[in-house]
Amino acid sequence: MTLRHLEIFSAVCAQESFTRAAEQLNMAQPAVSLAIRELEVFYNVRLFERMNRRVYLTEAGRTLRQYADTVLSQFQESVEVLRESGAQGACRFGVHVTLGETRLAGILAHLAEALPEITVRASIHNSRETERMILQNELDFAVVDNVTVSPHYLVEPLCGEELAAVCAPGYLEGKNSLTLAELAEERLLLRERGSGTRNSVDAGLQGAGATAQPVVESVSTAALLACARAGFGITLLPRSLVVADLERGDLRELAVEDGGFHRSYFLVRHRSKYLTDGMKRVIRVLREHLGGEQP
Repeated sequence: MTLRHLEIFSAVCAQESFTRAAEQLNMAQPAVSLAIRELEVFYNVRLFERMNRRVYLTEAGRTLRQYADTVLSQFQESVEVLRESGAQGACRFGVHVTLGETRLAGILAHLAEALPEITVRASIHNSRETERMILQNELDFAVVDNVTVSPHYLVEPLCGEELAAVCAPGYLEGKNSLTLAELAEERLLLRERGSGTRNSVDAGLQGAGATAQPVVESVSTAALLACARAGFGITLLPRSLVVADLERGDLRELAVEDGGFHRSYFLVRHRSKYLTDGMKRVIRVLREHLGGEQP
């Protein structure tokens, strides 16, 4: 059994097809089938059930997939770590959507100036997708606004900010404040479930015994802001995203009488992730750049 066997096994798992796995790996399908048979002989178990031209993992296959993902991830990590001594180094990190829209450009400019020798790659996703990428070693670490309780993560609080309830100047004309219960009954324009912003809104409303029933849900804060400007309802977004609209008078803020909404931002990485010197230096720059209100 070799590392190549695990790579082939992992490809079949991901593609749920021997044929598509062979295409992905640029191999002949019989060679893929042979590698899987050799694995099954080696472990003396059946790894896949073949039904209706698809393959499904058996219980033994699901167990092996966990080990295969770990072995392949650690092998790739070893390549990156050992090659770093003779190269400039690289770092992959993720940020949540709000940070991507408001501060990522400044962060990248700061990193380019402070650490020009390190190749930095950044990605923007909601917190749920970012956590998946950390578990799959697709990211070295990330700044998220929502963290699932898990023994796999190391979590460091970084900063936080308030959410603002904003609407068009003519929406609810003459009314400048709402209770949480009243807010829940309004036409709400909210981020999608799984985002840190949505979780903050849901938690705040639930504390008052209310539940959000948004008329618009979107991964795009730009779309939510456009709907709010057009008078379609109230959106709740981090203040950094709405400050320009408030200053221009395109939106106005509504006070929430009996509560508020706060988001905390965290640096998250896998507990087993080895941080190279370059990664540690990038994290130090991120800490300095994101210094602010502590959650």
